Amino acid sequence: ADRAILAVLAQPIKEELHLTDTHLGILQGLGFAILYSVLGVPLGLLAERTNRKRLIAACVAVWSAMTAFCGLASGFFTLLLGRIGVGIGEAGVQPPTSSLLADHFPPTRRASVMAIVTLGSPFGFLLGQSFGGWVASEWGWRAAFLAMGVPGILVALLVLFTLREPPRGLVEGVVSTDPAPSLMTVLRFLLAKPTYVHLLVGTTVAGFTFNAVANFVLPFYLRGFDVSLAAMGAIFGIVVFTSNGLGMLAGGFGFDWGPAAAISLCAPLYFGAFYSTDMAISLAFIWLANFVLITYFAPTMATMQNLAGPRMRATTAALTALVGGLLGAGLGPTVLGIASDFFATRLFTGTDFIASCPGGRGPQGGPAALDQACQAASTQGLRYALILMLVFFFWATIHYLLAARTLRKDLYVPEVIPAQPV
Repeated sequence: ADRAILAVLAQPIKEELHLTDTHLGILQGLGFAILYSVLGVPLGLLAERTNRKRLIAACVAVWSAMTAFCGLASGFFTLLLGRIGVGIGEAGVQPPTSSLLADHFPPTRRASVMAIVTLGSPFGFLLGQSFGGWVASEWGWRAAFLAMGVPGILVALLVLFTLREPPRGLVEGVVSTDPAPSLMTVLRFLLAKPTYVHLLVGTTVAGFTFNAVANFVLPFYLRGFDVSLAAMGAIFGIVVFTSNGLGMLAGGFGFDWGPAAAISLCAPLYFGAFYSTDMAISLAFIWLANFVLITYFAPTMATMQNLAGPRMRATTAALTALVGGLLGAGLGPTVLGIASDFFATRLFTGTDFIASCPGGRGPQGGPAALDQACQAASTQGLRYALILMLVFFFWATIHYLLAARTLRKDLYVPEVIPAQPV
């Protein structure tokens, strides 16, 4: 919910603070992802050596406080600082979470368990976009950030007092007491496995487009259709929750060729959503595209854990987040924002789109015709940029096909110490 809230508030923030789509792309992309990705590695190494549930609780508290701080932003740079803070908090959660799950559940159940746990993501989108959109409509976008941030402190306490810290390697029957390996040792181990390399490239490229679409799809509907922020937030929250929720569960029961088929199939479905000018038809395509695409996520994360040893799993998740965060979650929205401004500038019938259309609208008190021209260019520019991004899904598909070919031989097999004769 803390991450999703900016997507539903992007349009009113853009108009009030006079931002461009490039600004929005940075806020939702690189501004969030740089420290989220870079700090994930040292925090992942820390998770191999310290109490994982305490690390999760501390990071949840940090990102919740920084979400509330976003509500105090006075301009682009103060909002950027808040988003960087959210990224710092979130950096320390996925590595220890993946490691904890791997110690609680055997390899054959990790994908399905990961799918159930990651249902928190679509539920968070439902909460952030529906409740956040309603709060913003009633009391403004600043209040929505506060409403999303403050309850996170309670969640941090829940994590601290209810999670258990199992021995590492427990479910494999070989509890590891050895010191955690160095970063270079983990890197050499992973890069020697072709499956991991192709999964890393595939999930990064897929995440590049997935994150770009996810962060700009609500502004697309608010610009292109006559619908209020509160209504669109509620509608899209339900769409994301049901499509992504069911898709995650469906994707949690197998790997092999499934993700490659899903990633390639979702591209024409998203094209139908962005090309259509009928809101009901567009949302139907979005629902199907989300459902198909998200099936790749849980088996990807679980398979990466199944490739690594017990004392390498948090670091593996952190290294994946480093590359996927910077090049996927970071660059995706940023590139889409730049592309949207590029197309809008060329579609604008006036002289200078950025100068003439602060926040994508005509100046307050200016001619109605100018405001209409600004809105038309802004809407169409974003539509073209969203469609352009879809070609990257086919690149990701190739790497998933290659990963499936070497999967079985690259799986981690624990060393069984033979029993000593009596």
